[in-house]
Formats: sequence, structure tokens, C-alpha cells
Amino acid sequence: MADEFTARQLTLAINKMKPAPTRVLDTVFGRKKRQLTGTFKWDVKESSGHLLSNISTAAPATVRGGIGRKTVTCNAPRFAEKGFISADDLKDMRAFGSVMATELLKERIGEEQADMRTSIDLTREYMAVKALSGQVVDKDGTVLVDYNLPAAHKPTLTGTAKWTDAASEPIKNLRAWKKIISQHAGPVSGFAAFCGSGAMDALINNDNARELLQYSAGRQIAEEGRIARLAKVNIDEYDGTYTDDSGVMHDLIPENVFALVGLGPQIAAELFAPVIDLKAPAGVGKGKPADMFFSKMWEDDDPSGKWIKAEARPLPVMFQPLAVIWAVVV
Repeated sequence: MADEFTARQLTLAINKMKPAPTRVLDTVFGRKKRQLTGTFKWDVKESSGHLLSNISTAAPATVRGGIGRKTVTCNAPRFAEKGFISADDLKDMRAFGSVMATELLKERIGEEQADMRTSIDLTREYMAVKALSGQVVDKDGTVLVDYNLPAAHKPTLTGTAKWTDAASEPIKNLRAWKKIISQHAGPVSGFAAFCGSGAMDALINNDNARELLQYSAGRQIAEEGRIARLAKVNIDEYDGTYTDDSGVMHDLIPENVFALVGLGPQIAAELFAPVIDLKAPAGVGKGKPADMFFSKMWEDDDPSGKWIKAEARPLPVMFQPLAVIWAVVV
């Protein structure tokens, strides 16, 4: 039965899974870049917005300049879990015969992989949301990357500017924030926003925004959450949560936050480093682009049974962090 489940086969299987929704990753960090080492290095850029001069066919190309760059170096995080299938579980499977035992083991391995992949995907989404807020942190609060967002990109509305106030003007805020992003990050292909529940409630109840706010209801709310459109911005009411080690549940997007993101192919990506495992076909030191996810199974004598493991080393990065406005609006 062991020969049925090689590391290559299990790695292929876990890479095909998508058991957990990752809306921020899919929207903003959809580009995946598989790396060769466990040290990530990328340039953080600020667009100059300059135009090119027309030159003669005999003239040399102009030297590129006017773009602010800062190189960021970061060690890839590592996320790995394993689950145990006991000898007693295997004994019960074998009682059905060798063919059925293999099928039952496949189902059990699939369940274990799906659980571990869900934990990894939730962790990836957590880091992606944190990247939008200006810092990538792990679950313990260790800062992996700090983009040092300027105050203009992390506004906190006060007084009558809060969207819960009748005098507030959310459309005016959105237009101003879009302009800031376009000035600092350069041309973008569009805008998306991730909105906490309190911020969305404020928008819906705001007289200055309600007439122009278009949102979907019915089945879409049950399946995807409320999706709205205002000032040419697609707004996703984001209701994702995570549970900390003490059992307390938290919103991934705080309920008072409105995160506006300029979208484009050069804005962001998710990097993947080779895993730390000698059984990995594209593990560290193999000189191959990393697999996004790795999985393997091995047997243990005491306690007797089989272990199934999943591992990934992802990091969502912003090449242009000034493409984000992380606003506290209520």
C-alpha cells in the first residue's frame, strides 16, 4: 500500500486542492512566483509617472530613471503540519481487502490533506490581508515585512467625516483615495475594495452614497458575501475570520476598515520558496522552482502507523505598496 502514495503523487494532489476561500489572495496576489531559494528579494517601487521623449532611429535609448526603488530581503516563512493514521485505523481498512483498503486510505489521506491545506490557505490569506495594512506579520505578531505606509495611505476618519455621520461623503473619499493611488503607484487596471461589516453598514445607510451604491443580494450574499459597486470600485464585504490560540474569533478585515487597492500585473504577487524536506522533488537545494505545496507520507514504528504531512513556504508581497489605502472609516 505504501508504494501507492509517493511524495510526488501526494504533492500533486494537495496542489490541486482549494478547500478554503482566499479572496484577497485571488484578487490582489493572483500572480504566483516560485523561487529557487528560501531567501526572498524584491524591489518595492514608486512610479515616477514620467512620459518618454520621441527619439530618432539612430539615437541610443534613453536611460531609465525617476523611479523610486527599495530592495527588500526576507527569509521565507515555513508552515508545516502532520497528522497520524494509527495502526488500528489501518487494521480496520485492511479488513475490507487490499483494493478497498487502498481506496479507504486515499479517502483518509485526502481528508487529512484538506484539513492541513485549509490551515495553510487561511494563514496565507491572513498574511495577505496584513500586507494590505502595511505590515506582513505571522500569527505570533512577528513582523516579517514592514512597508512603512505613509499617513496618507492609512487615514482614520474622525468627527463628521466618519461614514456613520450624516454629513460624511464616502464618494468624495473614494475619489480622493483613487487619485492618491494613481499618483503614487502609477496607472492601474482597476480598483477593488475589501470592506468590514461595519463599514459596509455605514455605506448602505449613508444618504450621500446610498442612491449610487449598487449591491447584490439574495444567493450571492450567502455564497460570496455582499458585493457592491460605488464610484467605479468593486466593494467586497469581507466576512472572513480566524481563531487565535485562546479560542477567540477575529475578523480578518476589521469591521471599521475600508481597504482600497489599485489592481495591475506589477502591483503584487505571492512568492513560494522550496520546502525544507529532502523528499520534496523541488525542495531546498534541488535547484528547481518551488512547488506551492508539498506533501508526503511515511511509516512510524512506535506508535505504529503512518504520518501524513503538508508544508508550504509562501509570502504575499507588494511590489507597489502605495497602491493601497487602508482606511478606518467608522
